[in-house]
Amino acid sequence: MKYNERIQRLEEIVQLLDTGESELEETLALFEEGKKLLADCSEELAKAEGSLRKLTVEEAEQSNDD
Repeated sequence: MKYNERIQRLEEIVQLLDTGESELEETLALFEEGKKLLADCSEELAKAEGSLRKLTVEEAEQSNDD
């Protein structure tokens, strides 16, 4: 599942949980799914941040070499 798809699903889960109409078992399942999606998104963002930092450092090093 792509990042944007995970975010969209998280939004759906939040809306479903906000209604308060779910049974306890469904609420727990949605909560667990949301936790997993959030962890996955956080991990992907951390990797992207690391890549951006690496590119920034490399770019700065190249500028210093010029």
